[in-house]
Amino acid sequence: LGADIEDTYAFGDSMNDREMLLKAGTAIVMDSGSDNAKVLADYVTAGQEEDGIWHACKHFGLI
Repeated sequence: LGADIEDTYAFGDSMNDREMLLKAGTAIVMDSGSDNAKVLADYVTAGQEEDGIWHACKHFGLI
């Protein structure tokens, strides 16, 4: 696609998302996620049940 990696956003909640979170331009972890994953986050958003992806997208001006 030709997108710069710095322009990417990754959403995760556990250590199985580690590689993705480390490589993305912006790593976003759900508040309901593991503490180990949160350490990798550039931003911690609300949990899945609280529309965390929507809140993060709004925070970063994506919507």
